[in-house]
Amino acid sequence: MKNLLIVLTMGAVLALGSAAAQGNVLFVESGMESDLMASELLGADLYSTTTALDQNRFEVDEVPGDWEQIATINDLVLSTDGQVLGVLVDIGGFLGIGARTVMLSMDSVNIATQSESNLVYAVINATREDLEAAPEYMPYDRTDLMNDDATMPRIGVAEPQEGFATVEWSTLTVDQLRSASVYDVNNERVSDIEDVLLGTDDNVEAVLINVGGFLGLGARTVAIPMDQLEIQGNEDVSDLRVYLAITEEQLEALPEHEAN
Repeated sequence: MKNLLIVLTMGAVLALGSAAAQGNVLFVESGMESDLMASELLGADLYSTTTALDQNRFEVDEVPGDWEQIATINDLVLSTDGQVLGVLVDIGGFLGIGARTVMLSMDSVNIATQSESNLVYAVINATREDLEAAPEYMPYDRTDLMNDDATMPRIGVAEPQEGFATVEWSTLTVDQLRSASVYDVNNERVSDIEDVLLGTDDNVEAVLINVGGFLGLGARTVAIPMDQLEIQGNEDVSDLRVYLAITEEQLEALPEHEAN
């Protein structure tokens, strides 16, 4: 992996008392200038250039004339140890018909930020023809990883509902995680996952959840580390639920995550 793509600062330890199944729950309280949200990469334009890039993250005043826009990033692929392995892009086809999905490793992807707008671009030293000749990415059949016999480690928040089973979060893509609903220890739906925090060495460190407020007003964002989550899904993983070992009141009492 390149030295620095995304940096995350972990916060202190918050004691939640005996109601929390795991005792202390870690939270991420503040961001850093070099933080990058998953949502900034999802949908970002992918450019190709033949100019050698000696930095994996840099700023540009405008898109250089020798960059060619060839695709947009559709999703991020996570490894079993929580690293971002690469990005998925659709290439080829016409008007979306006949396109193929190709995965680019994070080692090949450089991140550029537009200095005034803070728009994020992905840049690679490869041509459109290189991508069109690349093998199509075939996702692993995640239904094989469903846990119907409780052999997968669980944090013991809730027994899977009928038609649901425990899912190992590292088998999911970032886009799937961002579509999940959040439930508390009482099996009450309390929120949705708003975004995913990517950390040092491209690790997925935490999810961001909006709590409190009314009709979207006055809500606060808190960050919960991945090891404090239990994820359950239906057979085709189209419906995901994230369970926390705390109550809604304890969730709302967590300090706000402050992005830089």
